[in-house]
Amino acid sequence: MPTPKINDTTLYYETYGAGSPLVFVHGGFGGLGTGAGGTTPAWVERFGKDFEVILYDRRSSGRSGYPESPHSMEQFTGDIRGVLDHLGHDSAHIWGTSAGGHIALAFGLEYPGACTSLVITDSAPWLSRDGELLSKLRQRIEILETQGPMAAYEARRELGTVGLNLFAGSRPARSDGDREARDSQADAIRAQIAKIPRDERIAKYAGELRTYSAYVDWDASARFEELSMPVLVLYGTEDSVFPNAPWDALTRDRPNVTYHAFDGAEHGLMGPNVLDEIEAFLKRHA
Repeated sequence: MPTPKINDTTLYYETYGAGSPLVFVHGGFGGLGTGAGGTTPAWVERFGKDFEVILYDRRSSGRSGYPESPHSMEQFTGDIRGVLDHLGHDSAHIWGTSAGGHIALAFGLEYPGACTSLVITDSAPWLSRDGELLSKLRQRIEILETQGPMAAYEARRELGTVGLNLFAGSRPARSDGDREARDSQADAIRAQIAKIPRDERIAKYAGELRTYSAYVDWDASARFEELSMPVLVLYGTEDSVFPNAPWDALTRDRPNVTYHAFDGAEHGLMGPNVLDEIEAFLKRHA
């Protein structure tokens, strides 16, 4: 699939189906744990019957480029605008999940005329409310900016890994199955990293930190009311990656916003009932 030069980097994308364009903004914070790059979501075939589904790997993620310049939320939203321009689309439905939800929300704020409708799942209007975690992220980003990628990578040995994976992992497992799933995921990540040459690991870790730098001080809470397009927000009340996101307060008394809280649900809403709700919403506003 094409990897056109958009803004200051190459962006890998794939398209499926036909109809109103639907851009899916994947989760993850880039680097080695992006969550994109090689796997097509199971729901794509279903949605491709009514929409042109556009999957792309964000900058510093998956098969896209890893530019060494600083990253910003404006760049991430500009990348979506660039992909749409490249494909000849004036506007599209934008669906962002997890860390992609922030970018989707930012796109709706910065490019309202290009956002037919907006779907946000498993996300929050900010990165974290954990001051200690944010402080550690800022310290690691500063090492990258002042001492370079090698120093930032080596700091993992002395100062530990930083990121929302630790924040989620610090919450007690609710069952043996939950604990086993976490251990299995950690083992899979370690196995993946072990296969990658050291130089590539260092470069991709730098990409992850540059991605975090776009999020660490970003907060759209005060601007949420500016969204004028149809918006659907789906959130699990036991989300351990973005806990206690204030969606109920932000979406209250907003006639253009539909909010559905899934009581007791963890991060990763993608069941049949969730897909049914998203598909029905998109069709209503196609």
